[in-house]
Amino acid sequence: MRVLHFYKTSLPDTIGGVEQVINQIARGASKLGVKTDVLSLTPDRVARTIEIDGYRLHRARMNVQIASTSFSASAFLRFSQLAKKADVIHYHFPWPFMDMVHFATRIKKPTVVTYHSDIIRQKHLLKLYRPLQQKFLASMDRIVATSPNYLATSSILQKFSNKVSVIPIGLDKATYPQSTPDRLKFWREILGPKFFLFVGVLRYYKGLHILIEAAKETNHPIVIV
Repeated sequence: MRVLHFYKTSLPDTIGGVEQVINQIARGASKLGVKTDVLSLTPDRVARTIEIDGYRLHRARMNVQIASTSFSASAFLRFSQLAKKADVIHYHFPWPFMDMVHFATRIKKPTVVTYHSDIIRQKHLLKLYRPLQQKFLASMDRIVATSPNYLATSSILQKFSNKVSVIPIGLDKATYPQSTPDRLKFWREILGPKFFLFVGVLRYYKGLHILIEAAKETNHPIVIV
């Protein structure tokens, strides 16, 4: 089996949650004999295909970015070429340009989309995008929600609940860097034996303000990286 993942960016170009999910799915699937291609965009003038962690990463050149949405003229042909070889297409939502490519290339393969997030901030643009969004999600064979709470609280997912499967995001501890005893001692002397650690980009939707309020009821310090 061959699977094609499609998202606006990927490792090693950028390091983020969705990129990590795609990488770990691809790495895990390769151990089961599944061949994986990942197509993403890059601002580099020369788009290259590389081997990474047992799968192939293909890049199309990004031409412009508007309201956090990347666009690429060459992605249409590149996606069409890769999709013809794939048995399953795995999309990662949200990315409005992805919806356009899906319909423009007239994909006739089994499709699944992992629904990583509602679109919250771009409320005015969402009104223009909503018809395409609804049509795209309706065309999917399966939609993956990453938690039961997301399915329960997302009005968009609830409209398509008959085709939603909940699959929590997993983490491979083998990829974590190992701490030395000296380093652990260093931080414990500064922070104490227990603390809450947040690692990630400081986005409004990650709820750090809730964490800070909740921490007032505990004796544990918060560490933000």
